[in-house]
Parts: sequence; structure tokens; C-alpha cells
Amino acid sequence: LAEVFRCFICMERLRDARLCPHCSKLCCFACIRRWLTEQRSQCPHCRASLHLHELVNCRWAEEVTNQLDTLQQFVPAPPSDVSSESNQCEEHKEKLSVYCLTCKECICHQCALWGGTHSGHTFKPLDGVYEEHAKKLTDELNQVKRRHIELISLVQDVEHNIESVKNAKDERVREIRNAVELMIARLESQMKSKLLTLMGQRTRLSHETEVLETIIQRANTDLTTRSKSHLIQQFKDMMEIFRQVHRGQRSSFVTTPVQADFNSEIVPQYDTSTFEMKNFSLLRQRADPVYSPPLNVSGLAWRLKVYPDGNGVVRGHYLSVFLELSQGLPETSKYEYRVEMVHQASRDTSKNIVREFASDFEVGECWGYNRFFRLDLLVNEGYLDPTNDTLVLHFQVRAPTFYQKSRDQQWYINQLETAQSQSAQQILDLKERLCLEISRNQTSGDNGATSGQYLSFHMYNVSKSHSFHSI
Repeated sequence: LAEVFRCFICMERLRDARLCPHCSKLCCFACIRRWLTEQRSQCPHCRASLHLHELVNCRWAEEVTNQLDTLQQFVPAPPSDVSSESNQCEEHKEKLSVYCLTCKECICHQCALWGGTHSGHTFKPLDGVYEEHAKKLTDELNQVKRRHIELISLVQDVEHNIESVKNAKDERVREIRNAVELMIARLESQMKSKLLTLMGQRTRLSHETEVLETIIQRANTDLTTRSKSHLIQQFKDMMEIFRQVHRGQRSSFVTTPVQADFNSEIVPQYDTSTFEMKNFSLLRQRADPVYSPPLNVSGLAWRLKVYPDGNGVVRGHYLSVFLELSQGLPETSKYEYRVEMVHQASRDTSKNIVREFASDFEVGECWGYNRFFRLDLLVNEGYLDPTNDTLVLHFQVRAPTFYQKSRDQQWYINQLETAQSQSAQQILDLKERLCLEISRNQTSGDNGATSGQYLSFHMYNVSKSHSFHSI
């Protein structure tokens, strides 16, 4: 109601109210008089032609506004506006009450009516525009709040996910630890069994050693301290004792060696191959790399690549040995490998030269040792047999885990299945061609040719079938 009884020009409380006969809008007499005399003879609201004498004097409007002022005394006062200076027009020091839609700025009623810069522009009450903006901002704020709540919920979900991942990891660690403890317990059991066997062997050998020591001591005593007659009298008994010792020596002294190795349930065993390099001196003169026969493991083909006279800058000084993956998965994978050069002079494995490492291999890639061993020491140290001019190398390779080994085996199975399906399709194609050829020959009546062609196609089909089964 207060908005209705507000001057539509100055947007303030009506003073000496007048009414436009065309649009029935109320305004202050001073405001409309200044507008009609200084601007143009038309209503600032409806733009209809208007003169001062046409205005309607509304004395009752002042009584209504007085009643409204009385009612507002019982309404709680709004909070004080700390930004009152920012709500004033800098030019007229009037309260900002109008919003210019054309200029997109807040102005006072004097700027709207007589400022000149806003002539012909479109205006709206500032409070209405403020309510519109406040409503839009409130709606956007509510959306942001809802988004904020959603983000908090998502953060909580991520936190729960983090906890579940950590718990799953801890659970796997507990499982692995339990499994490792069980594996260690089984290894301890295997070691106890091996040690019991060895302890039994040692006990038996110690007992037989004590018996022999007693016999030796008695024989030495008889030979050194006894009289000749006594020696002759004890001769038969001593010889019988010696014969018993000789009869039991072979069977009682022979013991089965216990293997000093344990099977791992986590890390696969090495796959091993041996490479004998015959005519080593001749190979050194050629200076070309020498390849070992392939070691096929789960569809992967490994081979040694050896430079007998050295590779690159170490040529003529060092033996260079590399391990090459010549066939395998089309991706990089880590493998552990060992290269061992046999000490041929003694065949003592403790003197073998062993190099071991782990590297990421791709198909066709080599990893190894450019300075494996000095060439001038091969013969002197006993690694090169000068009689047959042969160097012996062992190489071993394995996947670091059973998981990777199973992956390699699955890839190999897929390769075999693909080859099998292709071979089966080739057999079907050959059968169709054979049937088509037979039908053509039967139509032409060439029985002799048909029989010969049938035989040749049949033999070809059989050979393909045999080759497929060999794969």
C-alpha cells in the first residue's frame, strides 16, 4: 500500500498529491510541475499530453499517507543502513531511488527527471529492481549451497573410498603375511626333514668312525707293543675283523646326498639353457655376434648374444654377453636373468663367473654386460679349454612373480588358440575348394582328372592337418 501512495517521479512520500487523468498515477505537485515546465508537456509515465490545469488534486491522498505513517510507527524499524553514503547520488545528494534500464545504473529522481543525461531512458523503481536481483542471487546462492552439500557428500564418499582402499590393502597385507608365515613354516619343516636325514647320516658315520678308530688303535698296539708270538696268535682274529670292515665299507659309507635347495611358492624357478661356444678363437677373429639356440619359455624366446672379441669400445679386451628377447609379448615387462661362465679347469661351481640382474625387456631388446670378463684371462683362469677351444655359458631367466608367469602363459595360450582357429579355417577353405573342383570335374565328365585332383587335394589336406596338429 505504501508503494501505491508513493510519487512515481521522486519515489518518495507524496507531498501535495496530484493525479494524472490518463494513467491515474499519483505524484507530488512540485515534481510534476517541474517536469511539465522544464522538460515536456506530457506525462512522464504514460507519455500522454498533459498540462498543469488538467491535473487532479487529491487531498484524500495526504490523509492516507498520514495514516500509513501512523501504522509504520508500530512496525519494527529496519536495521540501520551503514552504507547510507553509497546510497546517495554524488551529484544531487539525493537518495538513489531509480534504476535506469538503459544505462544499467542506479540514479536519484532528479537525475531521472532533470539531469539531462538520462533523457528518454527507461526507468524502474530501485526497490523493485533490487528485489529482482536479490531473488536471482538468492536462487543462485541456493543452487551453490546445494552444490556445496553435494560436494561435501562426494568428499565423504571419497573419504569412505579411501578408507575402503586402505582397509583392502591392509587385508591383503595380512593375507600375504599369513601366507608367507605358512610358507616359512613349510620351509622350516622341509629343512628339519633334511637336517634329520643329515644328522642320521652323521650319527651313523660317526659311529663307524669310532669303531674304525678302535680297530686301528688295537692293530697299532699289536704291531708296535705286542710280542711276535702274540701277534701271530692274534693274526687270524685281526684279519677277520679287517674282512668284516671291508665287507661293510661300501654299503655303510655310501650316503644319499640331500639337495640344498627349496622350492619357492612366490618366485618361479629359473629356466636354464647351456651355450657351448666351440672354436672360440675362430669366432674372435670374425668379430661378429654369436647367438645361442633359443630358450623357449611360455611362448617367449630367449637367446644369448655374445661378442667373442668384445663389443664397441671394449673390443679386443673384454668378452661381451647379452640376453635378448627375440619373441614375446608386445609390451615392456621386467624379467630376472643370470649368466654363468663355467670354470672348465676344475668344474668347481664356486669358481664360476656369475652375473645376475633384472631389466625391462621389449621384443628385440638386449640387456647384459659389455665387460663380462677379460679376454686375456680366459685361458689362464681356466674358463677357456685350450684343448678343444670351447667356452661354456649357462643362462637362466624367469618372471619375477607367478602372476607374471601366468600372464605370459595365458598370452601363449591365446596365440595357440588363434593359430588353431586360423588353421581350422584354412582346412575348411581347402575342403570347399576340393568339393567345388570335384563337382566341376564331374560335370565335365573327366573322371581320370577328377581322381588325380581329388588325390592331390586329399594329400594336401592331410599334410595341412598334420602340420596343424604339430603346432
